[in-house]
Amino acid sequence: MMKIIFLGTSASKPTSERNPSSIALQYNNGEFILFDCGEGTQRQMIKKVSPMKISKIFITHLHADHIIGLVGLIQSMKLNGRTQLLHIFIPKDTIEYMNQLFSIPYFSADFDILITEVFDEKIEFDSYWIRPFPVSHGVPAIGYVFGVNDSRGKFNKKLCDELGIKGEMFAILEKNREIEINGRRISIEEVTGKIKKGKKIVYTGDTEKLDSFPAEAYNCDILIHESTFISQEDKKETYHSTVKEACEVAKLLSAKKLILTHISQRYETSEVAEESKKYCENAIVAEDFMEIKI
Repeated sequence: MMKIIFLGTSASKPTSERNPSSIALQYNNGEFILFDCGEGTQRQMIKKVSPMKISKIFITHLHADHIIGLVGLIQSMKLNGRTQLLHIFIPKDTIEYMNQLFSIPYFSADFDILITEVFDEKIEFDSYWIRPFPVSHGVPAIGYVFGVNDSRGKFNKKLCDELGIKGEMFAILEKNREIEINGRRISIEEVTGKIKKGKKIVYTGDTEKLDSFPAEAYNCDILIHESTFISQEDKKETYHSTVKEACEVAKLLSAKKLILTHISQRYETSEVAEESKKYCENAIVAEDFMEIKI
């Protein structure tokens, strides 16, 4: 089971109830993955997230409300004696700006930091993957699809017994995907249950409404979409989305659940929730410290 923890759900600046953008994903093995790191993110983590367990940080774009918390977070990691590599992913063509952020006086880290620019190529890890995709925000910006690899079903114990599969044979079968017994080749698919499809989460970051997405984004379990504004009148010519537009994207992607975030300070949570009911039934308005298990 994974858990999504919303650390910051406000647009542009903090309010008494909302911090600037940041989302933590707690993976099955206890690893934490961070998406964006606005001002005050490390304080938001105190009760929910261990900074020392953060392995990767995925930044959607380099506006201050999405990255300014990085420096303080890294300094705290240093003070706590971190030695583990920290891998930070940023949009293509933004490394110069990231280097400027880390060039403030007396900033340093006693552990390795690897910064990688990404655009639209799928990145494979041990048991999950990330698919960056370009969005429309007036500056280099990307969203992310997080996906867990499909997993095999459980071994059919009765069938394995009948075929003589036992002991160390299971390890061989796992490694080689097949095994030979009494002259017969047996594949792992023959003796296991139905493949379990991996979960998928889409996070848009800040963007205008998009009309197309990478194939990996469709039929996602959760879509986390910015919904800065309630009306087009409030939105004007900004590179952001309305609640209605976020609901339209959820339908386009056949998302099982829609979570609205990056809420403008001008609205109460109840106003955003009421607006969403006009267009979709599966929408939830994110609030700071809200947790979603998946």
